Amino acid sequence: MNARTKNICILLVLSLFLLMISLMPVTCLIYQVTGIYCPSCGMTRAFYSILHFQFIDAFNYNILSIPLFVFIIVSVFSLLYEIFKNKFTYIPNLLNILSKKPVIFIILFLLLISFILNNI
Repeated sequence: MNARTKNICILLVLSLFLLMISLMPVTCLIYQVTGIYCPSCGMTRAFYSILHFQFIDAFNYNILSIPLFVFIIVSVFSLLYEIFKNKFTYIPNLLNILSKKPVIFIILFLLLISFILNNI
């Protein structure tokens, strides 16, 4: 599979995810089963709110929603750029960055903070 095809596949998955969220918001399965909010609880509602320009609602649903949404948008544009340049460097570089221990600890810390804030 060439670089352009890989990027198009990843971009399609991201686009379908955003389209699905904008059309049919869902509820958290973990909350329904356990009664405890997970770190990503409210993320779907937050993305739905962001897509409808309701940023304060998005922030209230999940504090990590806006940075994650910005990350997804940056990823989409990076993938589009790579499709036109017929490159495949963004995803390998991203995976390399995400595999670093400090980054993993930061992500875990943010998830813990989100878990605590969701359950207060």
